[in-house]
This record gives sequence, structure tokens and C-alpha cells, in this order.
Amino acid sequence: MKDVTVTNNTIQDYFEELIKEIDEHGVVICSSQPADTGKWGMAKLWRMWMSATAKFMAKNGVTMPLMINADGVTYSSRPFNAEDAHELFTRQHLGVDESGTRLSWAKSGAQRKATKGERFNALRKHEEWSSERGIILFKPRKSEYQELTDKQND
Repeated sequence: MKDVTVTNNTIQDYFEELIKEIDEHGVVICSSQPADTGKWGMAKLWRMWMSATAKFMAKNGVTMPLMINADGVTYSSRPFNAEDAHELFTRQHLGVDESGTRLSWAKSGAQRKATKGERFNALRKHEEWSSERGIILFKPRKSEYQELTDKQND
């Protein structure tokens, strides 16, 4: 069994997997640790990248509808902004929990917080997505993201 993130909502699924492992192997070793959400560095880098992404998208004609009539036709729009990018790409790259609610970059609150690994993967995915489209993203040399990238590449 690989490392898994367990919450109150997923503990039953974890137990079912654990029972299967015990049935198969007889004895298993289990350990637990708090899921580290990382430093603020990755969340701040994400917001900076969302700003750059939104500017690129807005300059290329991406807009957000302001109103939708009863027939589903949109009218009036505004430029795509950093908050739109954050919501869109958080859902796309960071993912959702078991109930379909997107994971959170926040350090506290009711939503399930993304782990350090989930944040790192979201940044990697967005970096790749941006690179494919020619969006230039700033990457600080001495950042948590760069440290994790270097570790993974070693």
C-alpha cells in the first residue's frame, strides 16, 4: 500500500484497503504522521503564477461572462483575472476531495487543505501547462518549490 492521505471522510476506505493488505500478507506495518501542508512559499508562488496566467489569457481574448439568460445565452463579459485563474486551475491541477469540493491552498479553515505533495504536483502541472502555451512564469531559485524540484530531479 502506498502512502495515503486519510481524513475523517476517507478513513473507512483506508480501513478497507488495510484489511485487504492484511488478508493478503498476514502482517503489515502501519505508521502515521501529520500531513504537512508546506510553507506559504508554494501558495504565494501559485498566486503569482495565476496573475501571470490571467494576464496572458486576457491578452489572448479570454473573458468571463457576466450574465446568462434563461435560454443559457451569455451576454456581457469582463476580462479574465487572477482570481478566475486561481479557481479554474486549482480545481484542474490541485483536484477535489471525495465530495467534489476543490482542495484548498489555505492553511486553516473548513475545506480540506492540500498537502505539500499535492501543492507541489499542482505547481508542476501548471508549469507544464504554461510552458506548452508559451507563458513565462517566474521561478525563484531559493524557493520551496525549487528545492522540491531539485530533490525530485536528483
